[in-house]
Amino acid sequence: MDLISFDSIGDAMAIIQDIGHLILPVDDMPKALAFYRDLLGFRVVGKGSPVWTVIEAQGGQVTLWSTDKLAKVSYGPDGEDTPFEFHVEDFEKAADLLESKNIRVKRFSISTGIVWDPFGNAFRVHDHREG
Repeated sequence: MDLISFDSIGDAMAIIQDIGHLILPVDDMPKALAFYRDLLGFRVVGKGSPVWTVIEAQGGQVTLWSTDKLAKVSYGPDGEDTPFEFHVEDFEKAADLLESKNIRVKRFSISTGIVWDPFGNAFRVHDHREG
């Protein structure tokens, strides 16, 4: 089996220019905005639309896409694994608030856990408090 050599790229222009979209599939944009913007505090970038809305928090952007063409973002035997991870100031307080709104939360410790949005997407949440 021949190995591919990338040495020949040299000083050529980078193939990837930027990150286009990290997508979270949602079933209902108003409900998604109520969760991500109104409850979690993300900001909407630009106008948004009923199908495609970019949201952001410090450090990056995520695109909410109203579609049934993509599987929800959660994997593993219990749907508790995810490539998305968000920081909070105080995980326990954040988890308490989300649970009071009937949002599913699984706590792994006093500083980390998994949260599921109303559509079944999972994301890890943690803080950096010592203790």
